[in-house]
Amino acid sequence: MPLIRIAALSLQGRRPTNQDRVFVTAVDAQQDRVVAAVADGLGGMQAGDKAAEIAVQTLEEAAEEMMNSMSGEFSGACDAILNVFQRSNDRIRAYARAHGQVGLVGTTLVTLVVRGERFLVANAGDSRCYVIDHSAARQITHDHTVADTLLEQGALAPGDYASSPLRNQLTRSLGPKPQCDPDIFPRLEFGRISADCTFLLCSDGFYSKLTAADLKALAGADDLDQILSGLADASLERDSTDNLSAVAVLVTEVARS
Repeated sequence: MPLIRIAALSLQGRRPTNQDRVFVTAVDAQQDRVVAAVADGLGGMQAGDKAAEIAVQTLEEAAEEMMNSMSGEFSGACDAILNVFQRSNDRIRAYARAHGQVGLVGTTLVTLVVRGERFLVANAGDSRCYVIDHSAARQITHDHTVADTLLEQGALAPGDYASSPLRNQLTRSLGPKPQCDPDIFPRLEFGRISADCTFLLCSDGFYSKLTAADLKALAGADDLDQILSGLADASLERDSTDNLSAVAVLVTEVARS
C-alpha cells in the first residue's frame, strides 16, 4: 500500500480556455517524496497559460533538487524552493521580453514538497494550500491580494472581504515583476506530517465557491478522484466562472525521513 495517494484535476469551466496547470511527481515507488503544484495563469494578462506552463515545467526539472534539499537543513530547503520560484519568474519574464509583453505575462504558483515526515509549502498569488483532517480544513497559505493587505491594515472590514473586488487584484505573482517574493510555510522549521492528513492545492476558481465544511470531504477519502470531481462540480453549480484546478495529496502513513 502506498504511503501517499494523489488525485489531480484541471477543468476549463466556463472560461473559453484553460489557463491553469497542475503538476505532481512521485520520485520513488513508495511515494514518500512528492512535489505537487497548481499554477493559475493570470487571465487579465496575455499568455497566462504560457506563464503557468513555464512555471510547472521549471518545477518538473527541479523536483528532485527540491526533494533532496528536504533531507538537509531547513534554511537550505527553503533556499532551494525559493530559487526554483525565482527561476520560473525569470523564465516567464524572458518569454515576455521575447514577445514584447514585459509585465503582461504572469501566473500564481503554490507548491508542496514532501519528503518522509517533512513538508514545506510555498506560494505567490492567491492559489492556496489547505491541510485537511477530520477536525478541520485549514488554509496554511496567505493570499497575496490587495483585499488581504487592506484587511491586515484594518482598512477593509472583515464583513466586506468576501464581496470585495480587490480580492482579484494580486500583489504578488510570477512574471510581472523582477522579484516574485514567495512565502514559505511553515516559516521557522519543517512542517511535520500526521497520518491521514490531506494537502489540497487549488486555484481560486476551485475554492472560491466552497466552504471549509465542503473541503473536509477530502479527509481520509477512499476515492480522492471522486471527491475532488464532486467538489469541482459543486463549484460549477454555485456559478464559478473561472478555470478549476486542484491537487489532493493524502498521507495514509508517515514515512520517517
